[in-house]
Amino acid sequence: MAESRWYTLHVQSGFEDRVRANIVKALQQEGLLDKVEEIFIPANERVVIKVAGKEKAVFPLKGEAVTYEVETDDGKKVVFHIENGKVWAEPVETKKGCLPQKPIDRIGQKIKCPDLKAEAKIELRDKLYPGYMFIKAELDNRVRSTVRAVPRVLGFVSTGGEPVVVPESEIVAMRERLEKGVPKVTKLKFDRGDRVKIKEGPFIGFEGVISEIDAEREKVIVLVNIFDRQTPVELEFDQIEKVS
Repeated sequence: MAESRWYTLHVQSGFEDRVRANIVKALQQEGLLDKVEEIFIPANERVVIKVAGKEKAVFPLKGEAVTYEVETDDGKKVVFHIENGKVWAEPVETKKGCLPQKPIDRIGQKIKCPDLKAEAKIELRDKLYPGYMFIKAELDNRVRSTVRAVPRVLGFVSTGGEPVVVPESEIVAMRERLEKGVPKVTKLKFDRGDRVKIKEGPFIGFEGVISEIDAEREKVIVLVNIFDRQTPVELEFDQIEKVS
């Protein structure tokens, strides 16, 4: 039996979770789901609470239980609970109440309390690599073609026509980074046009040229040759080094 390894999958940004669900569905239909151990999106699942369209609080979906009370301008209140990966609202004495009444637990789901103009929605936040996810699989031709055929999948990050294997240590580092948060780093001096090597993340070992620099956010856009074309990749200062 082939060994499962991690690979990087390029997908349409903003649709990562939907693509993951569709990949699982496609693999199930083809009887190939047992060849995939995990599909990992390097981001945090957050519960975003808003009132009248304004963000009031953000909490982890998983972790310590949270009870959060929202009070509207007219003094009405609604209480949201977050526990064991589920979100629900206490019943409220309004005409429409809060819907759905049962707990939500998936990305994109939302509890709305229309009369109070309050809502709680599960979102993906703190994405390390927007538009990319990682799949641990026995990547034979059938699995590869099935995944590639899913809508909004742009392809595997490859070199020489073969998907690049991502070391397990890189996946572990991403998980730790998400858990602890991204520390501030000492600013490095880069210039547009500098050739750099990527030393961390899904493109580790790739080289490219800096096209944009955001000094305030300590990020750069590096043009990397992927699928035989120049692809912009957003990276942080501490993820690259100059090529001498």
